Amino acid sequence: MSQTHSIQLSETIYRALLNAARSKGTTPEAFIAESLPPASSQISTEDRHLANLRLRQNIVSLGYTTGSDNEIIDADLAREYDDNHSTLALP
Repeated sequence: MSQTHSIQLSETIYRALLNAARSKGTTPEAFIAESLPPASSQISTEDRHLANLRLRQNIVSLGYTTGSDNEIIDADLAREYDDNHSTLALP
């Protein structure tokens, strides 16, 4: 089913659309249609599962919390500042 609608574009946007469509060898209407996601863009359960597996392969656990917990950061800094590193032997 086809419908006709009008949209208002600035001259700059319209020229960019024409140029992009020409570079693909197509019409502005076809270029827009090809640029949009499919009408049925729902991700299948299997694809969602595979995406989650790929994501989990890239998650690294340091074994402790990180982030903006200032108390832990302050304690780490205080421990380092208090250590005079006397265990290092200087030549």
